[in-house]
Amino acid sequence: MQNISTTKQNNKTQVALAMSGHAVTDLYASFIIGVIPILAVKFNLSLFFVSLLTSITGISNSLTQPIFGYLADKYNSKYFLVFGPLFSAIFISVMPIMPKYYLLILTLFLGNLSVSLMHPPTAAIGGIFGGRFKGLSNSLISFSGTFGYSIGSIFIITVIEKLGLNFSPITMIPGVITAVILYKYLKLPNPKSKNNIISNINIYKKIKSISKIKIFRFSLIFAASFSRDILWIALTTFMPLHFSKTGINLINIGTILIIFTLVGGFGGILAGYFSDKMKNKTILIQIGLFLSVPLTFFMFKVNNFVSIILFIAVGFFSIGTLPLCIRVSQDIFPSNMSLASSLVMGLSVGSASVTMIFLGKVADFIGIQKTIEYLLILILFISLILFFYILNINSLKGKKLKKIF
Repeated sequence: MQNISTTKQNNKTQVALAMSGHAVTDLYASFIIGVIPILAVKFNLSLFFVSLLTSITGISNSLTQPIFGYLADKYNSKYFLVFGPLFSAIFISVMPIMPKYYLLILTLFLGNLSVSLMHPPTAAIGGIFGGRFKGLSNSLISFSGTFGYSIGSIFIITVIEKLGLNFSPITMIPGVITAVILYKYLKLPNPKSKNNIISNINIYKKIKSISKIKIFRFSLIFAASFSRDILWIALTTFMPLHFSKTGINLINIGTILIIFTLVGGFGGILAGYFSDKMKNKTILIQIGLFLSVPLTFFMFKVNNFVSIILFIAVGFFSIGTLPLCIRVSQDIFPSNMSLASSLVMGLSVGSASVTMIFLGKVADFIGIQKTIEYLLILILFISLILFFYILNINSLKGKKLKKIF
């Protein structure tokens, strides 16, 4: 009984450490959102070059995640979790004081590459130490990142407005402290241990051995993740500029972004809790994406106050699907949780970020509102094709029942 109690306590400790590391690392990931209006004026940026900043952020902190996910499954992921907050803090904290646009891009890229480093093993901790509550553990870890991300923009805005732009490097302090704590207290399973769920089979052999049904299911979940991420990136890139043009000041915009992201995180916790009680979790993903479409559409048709309420509601339904996509991907590939998580967290955001470069150019020609309205067509389409996932699951269950009888 004592061993069971000790194990449970250790599991909770490791999940709590993962939450802390995720929160602090994602704190730095959202710095760029807070300083976009400042940088747009400082470097006289067009919408294309503004969107390039968020695209570079997404590409570096997400598109590389599958690589780090594979390496984390194979080697000691503790160092990934330690170096993530450390180097993201160092590089991103100096990003606002860069004198040239290309130096801004460079520090932004390196800092977000460090963000990418820690995400796959962090997500895997929910699956490894979550026990009977993997969905809830994933949601809590996801929410911690959402919480950090939500306050990152207001954190850097406050430092700049109170102390000045040149004091932005002091914001690296939380990241350095967190890295030290993680190094001392994190205890992860040895990848070479027989008891570890990760095997060291060659990655190419693994890919060849994957069944077509698993690939089909994962493709649908990835499509759902991509549609959520492109909507999220577009809204967090364009809406600060839109709100600024309607007369809302920078601090209030930062507050709106905090509420938008936090509400989305709470949506993820609720979704994760209910997903542990449901056999088919994709229904919740489908509902979240589907409801985001009309809320986003009417956001531009109403006054500022109602628009802000709708904007926050979109965060609840869209961001809330993130932990669900992670959980479903881990269920599809239980032996490679870091890699599976990195695909729906990283490759998805990275692909959406590349797409955002083109959306920025489109917005220069047709405006923010029209660009987002065209994007909603994609979101609606992908929310509908998730029915194929449900049909696939039901058809397989039907075949099993026929075999029994």
